[in-house]
Amino acid sequence: MATLSRLLIYPLLFFFFLGQLGRLNWGSFSFPILDICIVAFSLTNFLTRRQTIKPNKFLLIFLLIAVISNLIHLPGYHLPPFQSWFYLLRLLSLTLLIIYPPKLTSTQNRFLEIVLFSSLLFGFIQYTLWPDFTAFLAFNWDPHLYRLVGTFFDPTFTGLIFLFFLIRLYFSTYHSRLLFIALTYIGLALTYSRTSLLCFLAAFTFIAVRKKTKKIFVIALSCVLLTIIILPRAPGEGTKLERTSSIFAKIKNYQEGISLFTISPITGVGYNNLPYLRPNPTSHANSGFDGSLLTIAITTGIFGLIFLCLGLRFEFIHGSLLYQTLLLILLLHSLFSNSLFYPWITLLLALTKLKSRK
Repeated sequence: MATLSRLLIYPLLFFFFLGQLGRLNWGSFSFPILDICIVAFSLTNFLTRRQTIKPNKFLLIFLLIAVISNLIHLPGYHLPPFQSWFYLLRLLSLTLLIIYPPKLTSTQNRFLEIVLFSSLLFGFIQYTLWPDFTAFLAFNWDPHLYRLVGTFFDPTFTGLIFLFFLIRLYFSTYHSRLLFIALTYIGLALTYSRTSLLCFLAAFTFIAVRKKTKKIFVIALSCVLLTIIILPRAPGEGTKLERTSSIFAKIKNYQEGISLFTISPITGVGYNNLPYLRPNPTSHANSGFDGSLLTIAITTGIFGLIFLCLGLRFEFIHGSLLYQTLLLILLLHSLFSNSLFYPWITLLLALTKLKSRK
């Protein structure tokens, strides 16, 4: 089983790179092939690691609550068996990877870095040759214009993935890491994701405080201020860092989410059922709200939210500085976007958890 787990990491990372380009259609249901790889890898990794790691009991209880919530509300939606458990199965698999993190070899870690850098290069190619993403509105994707979206089709998530890569590079020992950090930051900036820029500043503020040095904070702040000044302002609302339309949209999104939370605040509505309670179930944005904790509260109820927060606190207390930094910015980012259980991001967090300290 350990050998199978080690072998599965390579197709897993290949489909990580493909992003939303690697999707399967099951009737009217569409999902990334990465999700299948995550479930398979998580299962084999769990069977391999379950005896060697003391589990985070808070997260295990959270998963139990999520399953019970889904079972309670399952009869009311009359979904096909596959659809009725798909999102929950992915949630279980991702969370188990956090509880029982895989330990990558140096070769596997290097392959992961190559995959992340390849994603960055593809993002530059997309931004240069195909900056107009509005045609994808017909496939229920947001119509981004003159923003780097890469293979993930969303600049906000792409920005956070690049930021994770940048922080991994910062904690690495590569001789040319400063060059790669600079290139990754340029890619992050071209997403025009204000949330990702805020998280960049928050990450290095946290590192500066922990390392007791002001230099790191000053450099990070200078980078963000310089970015705001020199970043090109191409046509379109999305490239305006001072835009307000998205702020009002998020407020409206939160209001809708709070309204849904009141439907079933104790047991939630079931993690798999959220898309079918919203106006456009086929939209790729309808599996969650712009706040991950709000999404968890709606779907698993108040007790699910409490045990998730306790589990994340446990993770933070027992993590390395690298892991703590990633977890901190993920939680900050998830206040503005449903990024906490976005497959690529949660997977990357799990694969980084046991990476050696600087």
